[in-house]
Amino acid sequence: MTSEMEHRLLSCRSISEFLAMYFGLSNSEKLSVFTEDVTISKGDEFYRIRRAEGIKDPNDPQEWGPAPRSIISQGRLNSKGESVLYIASTPDALEREVKLKDGEEYYLARYICNEPFIVSSFLGGKSRVNSLLHKIAMSIANEGDLTDTEKDLIEKYYKLVRKQPLEELALDMLAPLYIYKLLPKIYDATNKLGKLLFKKNGYGIRYSSVYAPMELSGVKPIITLNGLEYGNYALTAKGYDKIDFISAEPKKCERVKGLEVMIKTFSKTNKNH
Repeated sequence: MTSEMEHRLLSCRSISEFLAMYFGLSNSEKLSVFTEDVTISKGDEFYRIRRAEGIKDPNDPQEWGPAPRSIISQGRLNSKGESVLYIASTPDALEREVKLKDGEEYYLARYICNEPFIVSSFLGGKSRVNSLLHKIAMSIANEGDLTDTEKDLIEKYYKLVRKQPLEELALDMLAPLYIYKLLPKIYDATNKLGKLLFKKNGYGIRYSSVYAPMELSGVKPIITLNGLEYGNYALTAKGYDKIDFISAEPKKCERVKGLEVMIKTFSKTNKNH
């Protein structure tokens, strides 16, 4: 994407206007901001959790595949009836992803990659358009995804930053916790982004969790000895064929991890700038 087009997009008066302009571009131009695919290697492990209620046999692989299309509701990167399997490279944020409560019983499933494959990702070069799109894609759906304490902290913070230009919003690490206020029916927008990246690569998409403190878009990806740092994945049927269910372990949610420290830290950092 040219610097001129990026400037035009980030000069929009609202996220809705930004997305309308972005989705009006050609496919090649839209995809040009997503420059980093992610390779999943044989032996890589992934995790998923489900509430214990309703699971008949936790060690039956059928319990851990994509849900039947007839019962699938709209999700972050899938429309109603569209089968996508959501997994993560570590289980750290999954209790929050599934909205578990303290004391609630669940099963933690483990998968392993049986054959290397490549997925699309929201990662990109030094593009603030890319960074803003990723923040939209990882955003919470509504205030129900936050604890009461988190809601209070974010509301105070949002009052200070709600008029910031999109160029600054793209760099705000807390943006995924309040973007829903600026974009009604946010999953309609994230579904469009999902369809775009699924077309780029038929196996799946890597994106960041809103409940993990770091988000890697708009910068050079961070690589560790274990590959890319924490990431969530949405896999199509082709992608799911590349992983095998290994086991499911019973667990109990003992204490839901809050984001208070992260919110206070980034709030203080942004206020100082």
